[in-house]
Amino acid sequence: MIGIDLVEVDRFTLDDKFMSRIADEEEVAYIKTSPALSLQRLAALWAVKEAVIKALNLGGSGVSFRDIKLCHEKSGKPYVELSGKAKQEMDAFHYGQTVEVSLSHTKNYATAIAIIK
Repeated sequence: MIGIDLVEVDRFTLDDKFMSRIADEEEVAYIKTSPALSLQRLAALWAVKEAVIKALNLGGSGVSFRDIKLCHEKSGKPYVELSGKAKQEMDAFHYGQTVEVSLSHTKNYATAIAIIK
């Protein structure tokens, strides 16, 4: 299963209420560590969560964006941790598989892809 998302960075604002709905404290802290890249990072966070939802075929299921956590290895490589409904779906239909993600952003766009393998 594959999911992909592309968003325009200027659709986003660094609104704390919005960020708390889609991200946990660690994700928000990561977004804010680089003021020059904050909007791009927020857009990429949205895109990766959308891509995972698409890969898991959870569109319209009521899954929370907070059920998908974007993390980074020391090398900077992104990965996701699933909880709640996203984890239930993964365990039920993709047990033993992993979700691989990749994301990229520019001043204007952010994109992400998620592959379940």
